[in-house]
Parts: sequence; C-alpha cells; structure tokens
Amino acid sequence: MAEALVEAHRWLAQFGYGLLIHDAYRPWKVTKMFWEATPVRQRNFVANPATGSRHNRGCAIDLSMYDLKTGQAVETVSGYDEMSDRAYPEYPGGSSQQRWLRGLLRKALEDRGFKVNSDEWWHFDYKDWNRYPVLDLSFEQLGRR
Repeated sequence: MAEALVEAHRWLAQFGYGLLIHDAYRPWKVTKMFWEATPVRQRNFVANPATGSRHNRGCAIDLSMYDLKTGQAVETVSGYDEMSDRAYPEYPGGSSQQRWLRGLLRKALEDRGFKVNSDEWWHFDYKDWNRYPVLDLSFEQLGRR
C-alpha cells in the first residue's frame, strides 16, 4: 500500500499536486470510540467495531491533496471527515474545479489498486485489505515490530 501511495504522489506531481494524508492506521479501540461517539443516523461514516475498520488493518487511507507550489491544501467539495451529503464521492455540488480535483485524486489512487469508499471521497481502501487482521496495537507497539 505504501508503495502505491508513493506512485500516486509522484503521478500527481505532473499536475502540480501532492498527497496530504489525514489518517491511515488506527488501533481498534479508536474505531470503537468513534462508533460510540457517532449518532446512529451518521454511522455510515464510521466503521462498526464488530467487524473492525480497514484502518485497523493498515489498509485504508484518508487523504486529500496540496498544491506543490504554495504548500496549501486544495479546496475540496467538503471538509475532511465532514458527515454530510457533500462527503459522497459522487456528490454533484461544489465548483467544477473542486470536482475535477476530487476526480484527479480518485484516478491517482484507483489506478494504483485503491477503491474509494462509497460514503467519503477522501477514504480509500487498498485492494487486498481483507488479507490483513484487525489490529489494536498502539503506534509505539507498531514501532517495535
């Protein structure tokens, strides 16, 4: 997955953009906290701890892009982690530039083995996520592996 992300980042550079990573691996206990803190009507935006998250497997990434010249994040259709209709990858609103950037990000990742989440334009799962176990390791524990 990491190699595919580097390839996507390099591909985007020809358009003047780079990847801005918001979230990747997270321990299972964090998924459980998110689930419990999220209102039932918005739980489509968080993973059910009963099955674990693809983030818990180290096979999901939440990201957007930044402008290589300015170092500033690009303007997106919705905010990162915004729990609204604007988060959907097929949401028709926003400006044409915002939609183009969303499509560019999606192409960069999907061409390299990722699939966009149906509820979040910024969330991508790597192709073989189901081969990995759900982990509840802290970052310190991962560093010792």
